[in-house]
Amino acid sequence: MSQIPGQLNPSPRLLLGPGPSDAHPRVLSVMSTPLLGHLDPQFLAIMTETQEMLRTVYQTQNQLTFPISATGSAGMETCLVNLVESGDKVIICTKGYFGNRMVEIASRTGAQVTVKEAPWGQVFELDQIRDTLKTVRPKLLGIVHAETSTGACQDIAKLGKLCHEFGTLLVTDCVTSLGCIPVKLDEWEVDAAFSCSQKGLSCPPGLSPISFSTRALEALKNRKSKVQSWYLDVTSIQSYWGGATVPTTTQHP
Repeated sequence: MSQIPGQLNPSPRLLLGPGPSDAHPRVLSVMSTPLLGHLDPQFLAIMTETQEMLRTVYQTQNQLTFPISATGSAGMETCLVNLVESGDKVIICTKGYFGNRMVEIASRTGAQVTVKEAPWGQVFELDQIRDTLKTVRPKLLGIVHAETSTGACQDIAKLGKLCHEFGTLLVTDCVTSLGCIPVKLDEWEVDAAFSCSQKGLSCPPGLSPISFSTRALEALKNRKSKVQSWYLDVTSIQSYWGGATVPTTTQHP
């Protein structure tokens, strides 16, 4: 048997940057176990366990809490394309690179996007956001909890309650925060959140844990149009992850 080329056997690295973190040896060992089909009873049991652990780290009871099989940016897009329709009013609070990415994705839904900006490295005061909510009265407000590009951490403990005073859904980017600092979706009244697997959770990249509140699911149920993305359409996969009837087709999770 020929040897595997050297470039597929990289020398050890200690990952300390803002990108991937080192995966725990237990995680790496599990990745070497035999594959299971996505309808295998053992696989379904693993899915249930995964959801329970994600609810713990997100500190939520949200039934629809599961990992999207893609990166954190896909988690961002999942939240926005499912909850926003063309013509909806949306506020995006941006104070760094990934807030700007939320603006880009929200704009592509056809929404009327109002951008609330703060200097990079700074955060928003609650009253600043309150004034914008009063003026715009949006369906959704998106904000980054911990901005990867600057390290700035936004206090959102009271933001969900404020948004709900105006009938607004709160979506938070928890890519850098989940597993690193407390994230309390239920206590903070967050309606949808997304993260990634390769930072605070210390797993390989390629998964984006998301969570939808009952308010978010109600908004999804009341859509007037189809979700713009087929692959990221939560309405088509929530039965698979949400504890309802498991599909018998070959459609992948």
